[in-house]
Amino acid sequence: MTKLHELHDTGQSTWLNYMRRAFIRSGGLRTAISKGIQGVTANAAVFEDTILNDSDYDQDIRAQVMAGTPTTRIHEALMVDDVQRAADMLHPIFEESGGLDGAASLEIDPALAHDSVSTVATVRRLLARIDRGNAMVEIPATQAGAVAMQALTADGINVNATHIFSISAFERFAQAYICGLETYFDTHSVWRTEPTSVASFSVAPIDQVVDEMLAARGRADLQGQTAVAVARLLYARYQDIFSGPRWEALMGREARPLRPKWTRLVAPGPGKPTRYMDALIGPATVMTFSPATMDQFLTHGHVALTLPYDLEAAEEHLAELALLDIDLEIVANELQQAHLEASDRQYQALIGSVVQKLVTEAPGYR
Repeated sequence: MTKLHELHDTGQSTWLNYMRRAFIRSGGLRTAISKGIQGVTANAAVFEDTILNDSDYDQDIRAQVMAGTPTTRIHEALMVDDVQRAADMLHPIFEESGGLDGAASLEIDPALAHDSVSTVATVRRLLARIDRGNAMVEIPATQAGAVAMQALTADGINVNATHIFSISAFERFAQAYICGLETYFDTHSVWRTEPTSVASFSVAPIDQVVDEMLAARGRADLQGQTAVAVARLLYARYQDIFSGPRWEALMGREARPLRPKWTRLVAPGPGKPTRYMDALIGPATVMTFSPATMDQFLTHGHVALTLPYDLEAAEEHLAELALLDIDLEIVANELQQAHLEASDRQYQALIGSVVQKLVTEAPGYR
């Protein structure tokens, strides 16, 4: 039994943000599952690096070229295949958990972040191609993303809402999710699996920005506390939203809440490297690890229920920030925009990596 299994005992799920062909084929994913990993998400940066610097996908790229697949679509074929393989490996967890875990999550083109119609159409096309009940799609938490969230949930599709940096963004997606669930249950007289979606809250970037602002104001004593404070208050808000008569009516139809999913957990600056993970342990949430942070937590992490506590201190901390004229909504909006732009650049670099591979190794692809 590992510390990840101990997290399961608290009611927290454990997913891995890492997917590549060699990791799946070599038994790396199976080993991670044996340590307690219950789901995986794809990472465009990992795909790009692997395509450029390793041979995992060389044979498949060659096959796609020979089949006449447009160069700008080859990366999608590679990612779909990996998601299918990962989903198959995770399917026993999906079955054992009643569909709560065991997901394999795929990112769609971030360029669609502000286009709800294209997002919905792209997701439907991709999921039809993947053809796995435990596949999940990642949608940025923009206004258009919330519209897409409602429509896709009404279709019974599992969504991973990403790029969340504020409680208000979580609330927006939670309400869209609930509306989508109501439509789903009203329009489907028979359903095999209820939608299971998550909301990915990015932790470390908040402190990275706010700590600089605190340093400029001479308040180093408040550094390193904002992200966890916001996460704890978000969790309290999550509990409020997914309670009461409206939610109880959906629970009677076996609906599941939109679970907060903690991601980007590499703590900046000195201190215990697992301090974010240690502070965000709570039931009905998901902890997302990279391979490095998973190893850190397995070695140095401390398992204890921490997330539901210290709400008063969290509120006091945010009140202090307000007195210092630090507007967390502005911070969250700027972070989301910056990370969306970075994700778009990374995704375009992924597409470009296939082109670069074809150029540098052209004879091998004839």
